[in-house]
Amino acid sequence: MNDKHGELGGDLLCKLELINSMTRTEMHVVILDGLALRRSAYAKLLESWAAPNEFLIAQIADTEALPSKSALTVVVLGSHLICSPKGTSRLQAAVKGSDGPVAAMVERYTAECVSTALDLELKGVLPVSETPAVIFAALGFIIAGGCYIPHVRESVIPQSELSYLPGSTNQKHHGTCVSEPEGTEISGKSGLTRRQYDVLRFLANGDTNKEIARELDLSEATVKSHVRQVMRKLNAGNRTQAALLARDVLHV
Repeated sequence: MNDKHGELGGDLLCKLELINSMTRTEMHVVILDGLALRRSAYAKLLESWAAPNEFLIAQIADTEALPSKSALTVVVLGSHLICSPKGTSRLQAAVKGSDGPVAAMVERYTAECVSTALDLELKGVLPVSETPAVIFAALGFIIAGGCYIPHVRESVIPQSELSYLPGSTNQKHHGTCVSEPEGTEISGKSGLTRRQYDVLRFLANGDTNKEIARELDLSEATVKSHVRQVMRKLNAGNRTQAALLARDVLHV
């Protein structure tokens, strides 16, 4: 009798798992690119980040194939500028057809491109010149509700509007973006020591405390202390936000 009940219980468990697997909505990170080879290359790169974070990578050639649910859509523009007619048109279609945030993967960008990106309500501009670690951090930042748009030296847009993470205190709303708390900008008045600047530059590259300690010939405990101080002085909620702020302001 016990064996029979055990078999029935096992069968029921298997059926429940099957039902769950069929009804669960898988969240996709969509790579939208008309060039198959390049699209496949980016998808392969992102798989190492997506799998541990329980996302699936979807590859599509046009906006008509956008899935009904997505965590993020990355539009690969290649050499086309965001502010070019083709770039703007493609991004507008992606924003209209996607139910999640949209980011642009670009080879180059200008101050006008940054302005256009904000007008289009993009949540990210991802330069291909960045390291994979920075791109991965930016993707997570955007999916969490943030906005990642790199600093452009000649831009008239305040640096505080270029990247933000919702939920911080004392935030100000500027159209579709939210600025970071006052005091996050790195300057001569930031209070950062020279050593903290060094640590911040490594944070911007996605290095771990262990790697920073090795490069600066410091103990991990000392590096950890510096990281805490940097985050406090920049009003950064986490390492990712500190790294993104550093890349915007230090131009690294």
